[in-house]
Amino acid sequence: MEKPTLTLKPLQAITEAVWILLILAVGLTAFTWNHESVFFGGEVYFTDGDCYARMTRVRMIEAEGLHSIRSHDFENFPDGTTPHTTMPLDALIAGLSQILRPFFSNHLSMAGAWISPLLGFALLVFLAAWSFRMRLPYRRAMLLLVAVSPILAHGFQIGRPDHQSLLVFLIAVAMSAEVGIVLQRGRAWVFVSASAWALALWVSLFEPLILLVLVLANCGAFLFFIPRLRPTLRQVIVPVGLFFGLLAAALIIDGWRAAAFHPAFDRWAQNIGELRSTTPTVLFGWCGWLLVVLPLLLAWRFRRDREIVGLVFLAPILATAGLTLHHARWGYFVALFCAMALPWALSALRWRWLAWIAFVVSVWPIASEWDHLLYPTDSVWRARAENLADAVALRDAAIRLRGLPHGGVMAPWWFCPSIVWWSGQPCIGGSSHQSLPGIVDSCEFYLSESPEKAEGILKKRQIRYIFAYEPQRVISNSAQILGRQSISTPLGASLYKHPKESGLDAELIYANRYFNVLGVRPR
Repeated sequence: MEKPTLTLKPLQAITEAVWILLILAVGLTAFTWNHESVFFGGEVYFTDGDCYARMTRVRMIEAEGLHSIRSHDFENFPDGTTPHTTMPLDALIAGLSQILRPFFSNHLSMAGAWISPLLGFALLVFLAAWSFRMRLPYRRAMLLLVAVSPILAHGFQIGRPDHQSLLVFLIAVAMSAEVGIVLQRGRAWVFVSASAWALALWVSLFEPLILLVLVLANCGAFLFFIPRLRPTLRQVIVPVGLFFGLLAAALIIDGWRAAAFHPAFDRWAQNIGELRSTTPTVLFGWCGWLLVVLPLLLAWRFRRDREIVGLVFLAPILATAGLTLHHARWGYFVALFCAMALPWALSALRWRWLAWIAFVVSVWPIASEWDHLLYPTDSVWRARAENLADAVALRDAAIRLRGLPHGGVMAPWWFCPSIVWWSGQPCIGGSSHQSLPGIVDSCEFYLSESPEKAEGILKKRQIRYIFAYEPQRVISNSAQILGRQSISTPLGASLYKHPKESGLDAELIYANRYFNVLGVRPR
């Protein structure tokens, strides 16, 4: 097992620095591979609806001062939502925006675009320092997997200001601290662990809570079988106090909200990528073939050498791999845990050359996944081009509402967060499940067979503006969410093809290649 000292000779220090810089460059390249779709025509286009909703919240913070936003009406208008979204990432983006203010006129958009790649970069720097401090073997393999895993690159993707990037960073810090505790490398790791887990729970009560339970179960096993790891009450009381103190601060500042799921949730969720199931092939494309044998290598290492540290990752890897097959959102964590477990798993192989060959061969499916991303088929390339064209045309249409009287916007639900960001007007839909009442009403509107029914929805929802989009997608998606077949000539089709003949009391405000924008005449 490699045991580098903390003091390096000049040549060793230069070699180590070159390796770290190379890995950082690879990681930053992976995190920003999609930059041409984000920075286009002098504007910043975020990668999905949740990102636009997040940035609208940050814009509210920038205008009104740093505070917790517990409810807003810019989605599911006019009822609004009480979102699960919490303040930590909002505050980070707002802070980065202030740093960028002297350099960019669109400093807020730039902060949103760059926050996740910067968190990914910070994770690589942290893991490099931690693995060196812990004298871990095969730390370069660990860092390389973190840098090139496609799912981690997606989490830290440029133009994607989503909470997963902050969660992955905090969970990595927490797991690193758990290793430091087991290795007994200093009292400070207990406080790092308490802080990282509490902050992760502040960001989200879902994934971190499940992972913390797994880690606590591991710790219980360690304490039972290994007496030397058992802390005294005095050693525990301060870190536990810190943990619950941070949770209390989260409760006071943000509160924790829960909402019942709408009956249409399961049908709507089929449109959300992170809520879809995955396959073992997809997992290999994110983690490499070593995923199959990693648990066996960790168990073998324990049996042969009584090396217990690798067992810190055993239960999390098995649990998150299974959860990822059910919901793709867990893929970030299984890839992270696989990478962090490599120093112990690869050490189970007696020969270093064999360990490195095994690692290099195992990343073949990852290389194949990147090949598909960077050199897509014609159909995938056309789909990307169409998505970008949609985004540009949507911005062009939405900015026409700036300065017009305040009122709700009827639009296909997946466009609503972008319209709110570009126009400043609230929308009937949104990208969260709490917007489902408005999403269902919008589906009923586009599928309605009579102007009278549509007028009733417009009145109930206080709609002043209507967006009409290519009808095939709007109609098929609305029918899928509502769980019924559409009629032959729904309103969504006539609004796009013949807006003046829709039968609604509305006038055409603007039209481009993809969108018609109508204004509802006030009564």
